[in-house]
Amino acid sequence: MHVKSKLRKHFRQQRKTIADKSKKDFLICQNVIKSDLFINANQILCYYPLQDEINTLSIVETAFKYGKRVALPYCTDDNGNMEFYYIHSLDDLKPGSYDIMEPDTEICKKVADFSNSLCIVPAFAFDKKGFRLGYGKGYYDRFLKKFTFNTIGLCYNSFLNDSLPADDYDIAVKYIATEDKITLCKEDK
Repeated sequence: MHVKSKLRKHFRQQRKTIADKSKKDFLICQNVIKSDLFINANQILCYYPLQDEINTLSIVETAFKYGKRVALPYCTDDNGNMEFYYIHSLDDLKPGSYDIMEPDTEICKKVADFSNSLCIVPAFAFDKKGFRLGYGKGYYDRFLKKFTFNTIGLCYNSFLNDSLPADDYDIAVKYIATEDKITLCKEDK
């Protein structure tokens, strides 16, 4: 079994048994919401959480409350390509690829301008350089390769590693939010 596959299996198991999940999710999201990254962004690119992922719905609701534009990903194919669509409420979502709630593209408008965006990035785990261990399909790596804006990975303290295996095509996030704080990722020298 490939190293990343073994790590995914390990973190998937760990995530299912995380203690005080709701409290930790709340603290992580509060750190994002209170950050200058969130406050200064005009639009928030977020994800709809799977049951064992960090629950981002408070970030989405707060963004709506402050009049920010909110967009969620829509998987356009099975080859790791996705686009973001604006939503006006959670009612604009429907089950999509991999049973993940996605914007209804019949009623939602595709994002064309990503200026002044903050992208919230999911993963099983992150390392201190900002590399992520995702689901292995490459959706976020392909998307993030095309744009330059602030990116923040959400991660439990216990899932933040000194180093994770990274391939040439892996794109690191700029910041990581944990229960304790938001940190700027260390770049390789």
